[in-house]
Amino acid sequence: MRRPLAQVLTAALLFVGSLSATGAAGAAGADSGIRPAPPVGQGLNSRYLCVQAHVAGIGWQADKTCTGTMVGTTGEGRAIEALRFVPFGMSGLCARAHVATVGWQPWVCVPDNVTLEVGTTGQSLAIEALEVQTQSASVVLNAHLSGYGWQGQRAGARVLVGTTGESRAIEALTAIG
Repeated sequence: MRRPLAQVLTAALLFVGSLSATGAAGAAGADSGIRPAPPVGQGLNSRYLCVQAHVAGIGWQADKTCTGTMVGTTGEGRAIEALRFVPFGMSGLCARAHVATVGWQPWVCVPDNVTLEVGTTGQSLAIEALEVQTQSASVVLNAHLSGYGWQGQRAGARVLVGTTGESRAIEALTAIG
């Protein structure tokens, strides 16, 4: 019997929420070692989402943002090929990416304080769409698309940005947890 996607994601978020942040990195997603301190003015009990982008022709950007600042580039025609997220105070995070010539990747879910990675590196394949879901928090995403520009902010517990079937790369992203 097939269960609806919402039930599967809810079960996955409940599972990752029960994991401790220590030792759980191998359970889901890639652990890049990104362990940022809370942004200035935000305590350890705050809710936020850190993001880092792998950009065509650049690689992993040195800067990651935990405050909604843009990752990626605009005006340079460089696609985001992979993204890393680290949720804090959100009871975990699930995400998936729609990658050029590949399609939708499987959902990846992690508990708080663990790195989640979507997309590809070393294959020159753009992320064209991104879907993010959390159980206990709202997320705000805004994507800058090739040949289009900024889509406008999308908010909710489950958010989709970008396009499929239009070959429009996501070039930049803002994310607020």
